[in-house]
Amino acid sequence: MSILQLVVSLLAVSIMQRMAPHLSFARWLLCNGSLFRFKHPSEGELCALAGKQIPKTSRRQNGHGESKPLTVPKDIDLHLESAPVNVLDALVLRFFVEYQWLIDFAIYATGIYLFTEGYYSVVDASKEVNIASIWCVLTVFFCLYPLTLQSFVLTDLKLPEKFRCDLPHP
Repeated sequence: MSILQLVVSLLAVSIMQRMAPHLSFARWLLCNGSLFRFKHPSEGELCALAGKQIPKTSRRQNGHGESKPLTVPKDIDLHLESAPVNVLDALVLRFFVEYQWLIDFAIYATGIYLFTEGYYSVVDASKEVNIASIWCVLTVFFCLYPLTLQSFVLTDLKLPEKFRCDLPHP
């Protein structure tokens, strides 16, 4: 195994560890301003549009009394404000951390692969171990982890129906 390949791999791991909190391609893909989310209206806005008064809590109840849920008709003229997705919005997504790590790792693995292939085209290294193939296998394994995790989460029977994906039984 070439010492140069090992040095470049260790350098890439070090750069990946140092740069991940500050510079992430995956975070830029989601939070660059091209994706938008809708802000939910406040309870006061919903009451005003529905023509109802804002429910007041009395001091005697001290927050322990049961209040009726606010019902709003479906045909109100509600305009939602849109806002670009930022990092704080993305952090609460269920698989965002795995997505970010996987995309960043795949980019670094692609860089290692391109460097190693360039190295093999310049130097006759037929007896050396190709470190780029190890990086590619790691990328495939790291791709399988979120997929299996997501499939277990979506088929979990303890989750409510709206979050679960029921598969037909054979």
